[in-house]
Formats: sequence, C-alpha cells, structure tokens
Amino acid sequence: MVSTGIVMQSTSSGTFSQAGGTIPSSLGHSIVSLTTLATVVVVCVILYVAKDLFLPLALGMLVAFVLTPVVTFLRRRGLRDTPAVILTVLGAASLVAAFVLVLAIQLSQIASNLPQYQGNVLGKIDGMLQAGEGSQVIAHLQTMVENILARLEGGAGATNSIAQVEVVDRTGVKDWITGVIIPALSPVAIFGLIFVVVVFALLERASLRERLVQLIGGSNIVATSRLLAEAGSRVSSYLIAQLVVNVIYAIPIGLGLWALGIPNALFFALVTLVLRFVPYIGSVISAALPLLMAFAESPDWSLVLWTAALFGVVELVTSNLIEPWFFGQRTGVSPLAVIVSAMFWTWLWGPMGLIIATPLTVCLVVIGHHVPSLRLFPILLGDGPVLNQSAQLYDRLLAGQSIAFTEAATSSTDKLFLAEYYDQTALPALALAQADHQAGLLSDYQAERIARAAETLTDELDQVVEDELSVASDTPLEGSTALTANGVLDGVGHSVVVIGAQTKLDDAAAMMVAQVFRAEGSEALALAHRSAMPRSIGPTLGAFSPTTAVLVSLDPSPGPAVEFLIRQLRRRLPGVRIGLAIWATAQDEAQGAGKSAADFVVTGMEALLVESFVSPDAKVA
Repeated sequence: MVSTGIVMQSTSSGTFSQAGGTIPSSLGHSIVSLTTLATVVVVCVILYVAKDLFLPLALGMLVAFVLTPVVTFLRRRGLRDTPAVILTVLGAASLVAAFVLVLAIQLSQIASNLPQYQGNVLGKIDGMLQAGEGSQVIAHLQTMVENILARLEGGAGATNSIAQVEVVDRTGVKDWITGVIIPALSPVAIFGLIFVVVVFALLERASLRERLVQLIGGSNIVATSRLLAEAGSRVSSYLIAQLVVNVIYAIPIGLGLWALGIPNALFFALVTLVLRFVPYIGSVISAALPLLMAFAESPDWSLVLWTAALFGVVELVTSNLIEPWFFGQRTGVSPLAVIVSAMFWTWLWGPMGLIIATPLTVCLVVIGHHVPSLRLFPILLGDGPVLNQSAQLYDRLLAGQSIAFTEAATSSTDKLFLAEYYDQTALPALALAQADHQAGLLSDYQAERIARAAETLTDELDQVVEDELSVASDTPLEGSTALTANGVLDGVGHSVVVIGAQTKLDDAAAMMVAQVFRAEGSEALALAHRSAMPRSIGPTLGAFSPTTAVLVSLDPSPGPAVEFLIRQLRRRLPGVRIGLAIWATAQDEAQGAGKSAADFVVTGMEALLVESFVSPDAKVA
C-alpha cells in the first residue's frame, strides 16, 4: 500500500506556492524586506534616468529573442553562425524598412485627401446640431466650440499683424543643425543602436549565456540554465505568437475595410498590426482611426456602423478562438498585472515601454520563480495561485466566507474522491487553524466559528457519500492503488468510531474522517472529544460495536492528555484496535506521540485507511 503524507502551508507563517513548488518562510518574516524595496526603487530611478541607454538595449535583446529561433533554423540547414545571423538580421531589417515605407506612403495619401472630406464632416455635425436643438448640452457644446474658434481666429490675426512689423533674423547654421538635423538623427541613432545590439546579441549568444549563468547563479549552473531557458522560451514564444495573431487579425481588417470602400485600407491594417502589441487598449485605438475615416468618408452613418461591426466580429473571433489556440502556454502574468505593468513601463519609458511591457514583466516573473530574493515579482505579478488550496480555504474561513468554502469543496469533489479532498485540502486547512490557535494568533471565537463552518460543510457533503457508494465497484480504477482513490468499498464489514482528540477543531476533523469511512462502506460514528471520557463513552456508543477506534488530532505532537485518553479508551473498549491519526502543517511536521499506547499512529488518510481496514482479528491485547 502507498502511504500518502500531508503537505500543508500556513498563511501565518508566510508560506506560498508557485509553479516551482512550495516556498516556506519563517514565522514573522516578510517576503518583501526594506532592502529589497530600496533596491527596486534604486533600479527604477536608474532605468528612468538612463532610459536613453536601457531602452535600445531592452528592445535589442527582445528582438534578439524573437530572431534566435530563425538563426537556429538556418544553422540546422547548414549555414555557419555568422552568415545565419547576418541573413536573419538583414531580412528582419528589410521587412521593417518595407513596413515603414508603405506606412509613410499611405500616410501621405491620407494627408493629401483630407480636404475633400470637409463637406461630409460638416454635414454630419450640422445634422447632430439640428437633432439636438433645444438641448442645453448641445447648446453649451456649440457655444464652447464657437468661443474656441473665435479665440483661435483672434490669435491668428494678432500673430499675422505682429509678423508684418517683426524683423526676422536669418537662421544660422548652428541653429539649423540643433533644431533640424539632430532631432531628425535621434530616431536613426536609436534604431542603429538597436540594430547593433541585435547583431552582437545573436553572434555572442553562447558567450552571453555563460556570463549570465556565472553572474546570476555562480556555482548553481543547473538552476540558472533552467531560468534562462524558461525566460527565453516564454518571451520568444509570446512575441512570435503575438505577431502571428496580429497578422491574422490585421488581414481580415484590411480586406474588410477595402471591401467597405474605406480609403487607404492597407494603412489602417498595418497600424492595427502594430497597435495590437499594446495590451487590451491596442485594439480599441486601432479601431478608432478607421471609424474616424468612415465618419469623414461617408455622407451618412452606415459606413461607420459597418466598420464598427467589422472590428467587433474580428475581435470576438480572435479573442475567443485564435488567441486561446496560439497562446496555449500562458505567459505567467495575471491580467491585472499586465495592465499595471503597462502603466508602469509607459511612465518609465514612454510609448515604447507600453509595447514591451508584457515581455519585460514575463522576464521578471520567471526570474522571481528561480531567485528567492526576487520572489515578490511572481507573487505580485504572476497568474498562478499564491496559496495552495488548503491555505485558500483557511483564508476564506478567516474572512467568514463559509459559502465560498462550501462552493470550493463541491467543485473539488466533482474531480476528486471525498477522501482525497479531505486529505489534501480540508483537513490541512483545519490544521492551519489549529496551529494558529495554539500560537495565540486565532481567538477562541474564531476557532469555534471555523469548526462550525467545517461541520456544516461535512453535513452538506453527505450527498457525495451517497454518490460514491452508488458508483463504487469491485474493480479498482486503472492506475489507482491508493485506498483513497481506487473507487472500491474497502471498508465493508468494518465499523469505526472516530473521536476528536482535544479541541472543537479536532471534533470537526473527526466528522470529516468518519464521513470518509462511510464513503468507503464502513459503519462510522463521529464523537466529540468530551464524549470520549470514561463516563460518557459507553452511553454514547449504545448498540454501536466498533472494530476500530480512531482519535483525530490536529496537534503535531499530542501531549499526555491524549495518551491518557487512549488508555481510558482501551479500558472501556477491550478488544478494539485504537489508533491515533495526526494532521499537521508543513512547518510543524507530525511527530507522533513517542511511545504511544495506541495500536497504530498514522499521518494522512491513506495510512489511516490501511491500518483501519486490517482484519479485526489483528489486534493488540
């Protein structure tokens, strides 16, 4: 038989779980220290002050991430490293140059055609003003626009009159260079730096990897190598998938706008392709420009409605069908974190920061999974659960969300057997409560409220017991050797009395354990800890004749009081096997009761079922 242990985590001890496993922290220690916060603030200041340096570097490294699979593909086709890198970078640069050229041509055409749309725009505005006659809002808007136009005309007239008497000095060569040449060269210089970073990052990718391994991990080469591989894989797969999705999104937009007769449909398709890299708001911004063009192009409103319908249909299909298929592997960043990171990187680095916000945040989350001092990033930004299921239930109980507790239990028992759910989730949650109660972090009232909620949950899960009894078979489920999950009534012919050891939380745990025994086909009776006293045990049992008695304790090291109770039970229940079942938190590992008077001491549901379902004749005198 396989004996399963219990893994539990305490919110009071700061324990949390992530994709990489469970990371416990010591009691009273905060995950975010003042040193960490100071370091983050200093890094942010450096990134803001030196953004002219770090922005091209970050863009270049992200582009290198995207182009690395292409270089690898060419290398596998027989090209040497340097020709493969040069061919890849030149191909990417040619595509970007062609994209910018087409964009510039389309934009110049739009600018030259703007005057011919004036009549349609004025006609629609007049129509809206006529429709709103008598409305105070429209009247105020009309007055405001007239005032603005009058002010602009007055300012233009004053400027013209001044210009007639001013003496204009000729612009010198120095002013021309600083005012025209340098601003024009600045974007060229930035793209040049990005180009250089991409080339050398691809050429020196093996050397850079080795240096990062030494810098980050030192002697821990395996963990650092795994970190770099995961970061590179997530970022490159995200960017490539996003590019493919954007192309798939832009093609029907361009064709649809062309079919509707929107001028310069190619320009709007290319703008849509780029803007969809901006999370969430990119699609809205990309739809605004064609809608404005439709407003100006058509004398009525039909073209505007058709354009809005086109974007709505394409967005629904892309969001619900295409994106889930392409983004099969999650980025590891929660939706709220994507929005917050977009705001942060936009504040830090401007519009380019908005575009690269998600890849940079993905890198931070991945690094936080592997570097303990930076684990605040996966906690704050990650999309995985910070607490495991037992800690989540305990937190809900602390907040008084008993309904959420019951709903979570109901959904879990649809996927797990009752024994598995209690063993992995509900009983560990009660153990967390017991540990905090003993530490003085939980009041008696709170402990009693949690116990009552657990008892209510047990009552509401009686239907699960009936369902498991009705569908149980004589053949174990394929691949299941544990009694908790084999789908067989292993407890038929056994009768068990389950007793809470010392507290009301133990009593609630005893009710859960007794319910598991009933789901396994046994006759089971749950008793409170006060009922196990010598004067009470006989009348309480009545005609119930148990083959096994089990004391349930949520204390990792039951004391003399439990041992005294075991000896009393042995006197009152001669011939009955007496066991002690212990559940404890991960921080307070179950220690048993030393030389216990019990016939068996177990930790976990599987071991308890194994010991309880042995032959009734196998008993200790």
